[in-house]
Amino acid sequence: MSETSPTFHDLLTGGVPPGIYRLPSRASLRAVQQAAGQHGWRIRRIMGRRIADKPAFLAESARSLHFPKYFGHNWDAFEESLNDLAYDTAERTLVLFDHAGRFAAAEPEEFATALDILRTAVEARRTSDAPLAVLLQGAARATDVARLQV
Repeated sequence: MSETSPTFHDLLTGGVPPGIYRLPSRASLRAVQQAAGQHGWRIRRIMGRRIADKPAFLAESARSLHFPKYFGHNWDAFEESLNDLAYDTAERTLVLFDHAGRFAAAEPEEFATALDILRTAVEARRTSDAPLAVLLQGAARATDVARLQV
């Protein structure tokens, strides 16, 4: 592990525990996907360019994370569906939320709620065979989230 901050490689190989991390904006999506796949992580991408408010975040999360059709588009349903991702696979899942700063700037309280729910789901799966990790790209406002080096 790096002496200054953990690296993306550290996350993929178990050198740092699954969690929510900031990924530099310059990180290539293709490189992230390739490295994750090589280490047995499945990538789910939340496309933040589409997100300026809570309804858009919930809709994009439902689409990208393949939530069930009956998803209720509220925080309780988001938490329940996120925790049910284990039914979907026994693989490690890496959620890449790109352009996350757009939602963070538009609705900081809703963004904080989303992070709290994501953090709880990550913690619940941390020691399982199918851990969950979240990478925020373009989220400088998420100052309480550790940054990964690429």
